[in-house]
Amino acid sequence: MSLSNRILIVDDEALIAFDFEMTLVDAGYDVLGPATSLDEALDMVSEETPRAAVLDIDLNARPVWPLARKLRESGTHIVFVSANLRHEELATEFKDEPRLDKPVCEGDLLKALNQGLAEQPAHCH
Repeated sequence: MSLSNRILIVDDEALIAFDFEMTLVDAGYDVLGPATSLDEALDMVSEETPRAAVLDIDLNARPVWPLARKLRESGTHIVFVSANLRHEELATEFKDEPRLDKPVCEGDLLKALNQGLAEQPAHCH
């Protein structure tokens, strides 16, 4: 399955997810989701592999790592967004992925996404 040009948003706080969605749509991105649970997000990526993902780490007390591993294996650019950036996985397994501390300003989110996407080859439909 090839990468789509959509950006997956996963956050268990619906208002934050909606805010991220509006920011990305306003910037010209096509959004997948948002998903507000790990299971919902895993279902979405079983149907389509997004080009990038904005992931909250703690989803209703469940860590996002299974989804993040699956996305990374598929070549998806990941940006972690969390109020808790002290997870061991961020220092080891995901040390090269950008991470943003909540609350996130629009400019920082778009910059982290754009930098990662600029390093990826574009995919045609």
